Amino acid sequence: MIEMRALEADGLVLEPLTVAHAEAMFTLLSDATLYRYIDEAPPADVEHLRARYARLERRESADGRQRWLNWVLRLPPDQPPLGFVQATVLDNGSAWVAYLLGSAHRGRGHATRATAAMLEHLESEHGTSRLLANVEAENLPSIRLLQRLGFRAATPAEAARHEPTASERIFVRERRAGAGAADSTKAS
Repeated sequence: MIEMRALEADGLVLEPLTVAHAEAMFTLLSDATLYRYIDEAPPADVEHLRARYARLERRESADGRQRWLNWVLRLPPDQPPLGFVQATVLDNGSAWVAYLLGSAHRGRGHATRATAAMLEHLESEHGTSRLLANVEAENLPSIRLLQRLGFRAATPAEAARHEPTASERIFVRERRAGAGAADSTKAS
């Protein structure tokens, strides 16, 4: 199993996701408005979420080619979860990233700070050199968040390799040769 550690992001704590988070996250993830730009439905029940988190808690795919890194966002001390950030790190040095913030917690910079902390961790601790995100074209807040963090829209050729749907856009951030993680993250 891949070891994960908690991360801090200017007042936020990113806790490695475990099955123990299922009950608190179920409440947050039951908000149907969160799924406007996500191709899935709210979890059916807590047991469904526990089963999903048990798979994710393994931290890697069965073939070992993907590392699954998931964190729950909290304001200390031990407040209810605000959302999550996650990454699927591939064996080619790239990672797909995603994030979700509960409706009540938006507009305060939490998603930007948490995602920036995750990206820095991916680059410094997991050696990722190419970060990718798949976003619905209408999800302007998410697109702006990615742009603040140094992502750019994928070229048509780059996007085609990932087969997005007609409504999806691919965003890319690449570490410059010789640049450290701090150099590649724009201020949020």
